Amino acid sequence: MNTLKLLDPTHPFFKPLWRRVLTVVLPALWGGVEALNQSWGWAILFLGAAGYAAYELLIMYDRSIADAEAKKAAAQAQREGDEE
Repeated sequence: MNTLKLLDPTHPFFKPLWRRVLTVVLPALWGGVEALNQSWGWAILFLGAAGYAAYELLIMYDRSIADAEAKKAAAQAQREGDEE
């Protein structure tokens, strides 16, 4: 079953660390700008997006990659078993 994720850490775009860090830092900075302007709704929205990106792309990145590789290996083994 395929589920749609808001942010897919297994996409090749996020392989370089600097892109993952930038994806976290930019919305965090913008959330800070909004907080300085006392636009609390936008600040919370952007800081929440930065937090979600940090969780997916920095904290859980290695586990997500390992899970994706395990699923790929299992699918490959399934195909090889079906061929016999």
